Amino acid sequence: MKLQNKMTSKYIVGASLILSLLFVLIGYQKGDISDQFSEGKPGTIVSVLLLLAISFTCFRIFILRRRTAANWLRHPSLVWLLIASGFLFLALDDALKIHEGIDKSIHAMSEMTETSLSDRMDDAIIGIYALIGVFVLYVYRSELTPYRFLAPYLLAGFAVLALSIALDAASNGLGFALWVTNSESAAHSLHALLDTLEEVCKLLAEAIFLSGFLLVLQATAEQDKT
Repeated sequence: MKLQNKMTSKYIVGASLILSLLFVLIGYQKGDISDQFSEGKPGTIVSVLLLLAISFTCFRIFILRRRTAANWLRHPSLVWLLIASGFLFLALDDALKIHEGIDKSIHAMSEMTETSLSDRMDDAIIGIYALIGVFVLYVYRSELTPYRFLAPYLLAGFAVLALSIALDAASNGLGFALWVTNSESAAHSLHALLDTLEEVCKLLAEAIFLSGFLLVLQATAEQDKT
């Protein structure tokens, strides 16, 4: 793998961390460190842009890979189109809060009494998204085998994503924070911290995935030239 390609990956991950720190500092000045990660704020916008970039990158990989496929619908390269579609959906989900809407719809249609446990249903939905992604990658693992350098990025990305989901569940309401601190004022501070760390981990996971897929795109483009 070329050194400049690895440096590009470091720049993307580093930029996501720097932006996250900047958003935290801006929020701190406003009295809420999670402020810039709220709906419609810069943190959410950056997340959507990262997800769209991943989708576009994987679609470009698919375009290059399908040139060698007699029937791309049955060719393993189809996985890149599936990944591109999945991240496009995640971008829409992040922008429109689709999974949160699903959570509310389930509560409304089932007339379920909302509890601290059932209120974490949207966290479970995100977990299901991740499991679907892992399943798709496993089914099409033969297509990913030539790109062994992608494995560390996938493992790191999913690990950080899992941490993000756990933090999201912990910051869903004040229950967990109150259990830890036994103080309402401290619980609010801990809740804001957990909520902010969840958003930072989400951006970091997206940056890691984008870095890995960009390396695949670069490798695929070089193969296409030869």
